[in-house]
Amino acid sequence: MEKYLSNSSKRASSLKVLLLHGRLDIWIYEARNLPDMDALSKNFVGMFRTKVSTRIADKMDGFMHSQNSTTDAYVSVSVSNAVVARTSVIPDNENPVWNQHSRVPIAHHAAEVQFLVKDSDVIGSELIGTVSIPVEQFYSGVKLEGSFPILDPKNKPCRDGATLKLSIQYIPIVRLASYSLGIAGLENRGIPGTYFPLRKGGKVTLYQDAHVPDDCLPALLRLEGDAHSQHGKCWRDIFEAIMRARRFIYITGWSVYHMVRLVREQGFYSDTLGDLLKKRSQEGVRVLLLVWDDFTSRTILGFPK
Repeated sequence: MEKYLSNSSKRASSLKVLLLHGRLDIWIYEARNLPDMDALSKNFVGMFRTKVSTRIADKMDGFMHSQNSTTDAYVSVSVSNAVVARTSVIPDNENPVWNQHSRVPIAHHAAEVQFLVKDSDVIGSELIGTVSIPVEQFYSGVKLEGSFPILDPKNKPCRDGATLKLSIQYIPIVRLASYSLGIAGLENRGIPGTYFPLRKGGKVTLYQDAHVPDDCLPALLRLEGDAHSQHGKCWRDIFEAIMRARRFIYITGWSVYHMVRLVREQGFYSDTLGDLLKKRSQEGVRVLLLVWDDFTSRTILGFPK
């Protein structure tokens, strides 16, 4: 275990960018002496009382904050501007305790891992301060643990004595047995930490593009044995699978655009994807969609969570 060495001059210069390929084991324990982020709005309501009736000001105060309210803190973990982990929100507490553990599969080039301490508001959130850990300080695999000062955007303490207690350890992929044995390793359990168990009998079809016109690609490639590659047409195959479905249609993807027309060739234009799915649903086919909607990747009115 090593101690974190804070060095403002080093942070001002460029840090070494390293490839993190494996897993991060992150513990976020607690924060101490956070500033009261609700004080500003309390002062605003106090000044507002002099301009409007007490009844209106009381309603505003009750909506925005209770008399005993203070910081509603949580921590998000960012690597190369991607949020990879997040704690729960501890309401009305300037000394929150989380004791939360995250195992994060990672494949990022990064110079540091940032722990962003935030105050959760009715709309969005407000940054309290950041703890930045240079990757080169834990790249060897040593467990880095301690209480670190929480710094504001000007690299100054957000409040005297404000600290975040955490630990972080990097485990490269070559040391992860579950990956070195493949997804069928470790008693056929598949990839650890996923929602669904490993199943047999599945089929995956690979495509060059969403749509490939005839004769635009090289001749078929010979694969292992007597098999040959096939230049399939992804969107047409999806269209035909939807039309042939008798019991269910399951669709999962990064983005599902309901207005797309899957077939647009030789004078034939299919209905939009949304209309196709509604039609099949009305015919008794079960239609389910799972699209990307991860909580840490969303914003509310432009405010990051």
